[in-house]
Amino acid sequence: MDSEVGEVAWVLLQMVSNPPEFVQKAASQTLGIMVENVTPARAMTALMDMGVNSHHAPVRKCAAELLLSLMERIGVTKLAGTPRAERLAHVAGRLAQDCHKDTRHYGQEMVKVLLNHQQFKKLLEQSLSPCDL
Repeated sequence: MDSEVGEVAWVLLQMVSNPPEFVQKAASQTLGIMVENVTPARAMTALMDMGVNSHHAPVRKCAAELLLSLMERIGVTKLAGTPRAERLAHVAGRLAQDCHKDTRHYGQEMVKVLLNHQQFKKLLEQSLSPCDL
């Protein structure tokens, strides 16, 4: 499944943006199951590539929620040593300023977690203005 994470995530994220609530809920749950059962790095990359940049608020919310769960599962110390660290800090900062309140909540939680690590704190300071922190 790891090799198809990008394609599957794209399809499921498109379904999250569909109006019937039961379709959104099923797609969101399926994405959660997928994230739990694939390589965390691939899941994180797919969510940052497709979910965070979406024009649809439910898609960004779903991606933010799953990214937060991945961060908590992997651990900030382990994430700090990866090539995705800078991008993750930037994405967390963007999500923390999102116009949708639920997405913003998950983004703010991500920023709180990242601020506990010195390397991420520096990266967040570089990507966000001091008043936003």
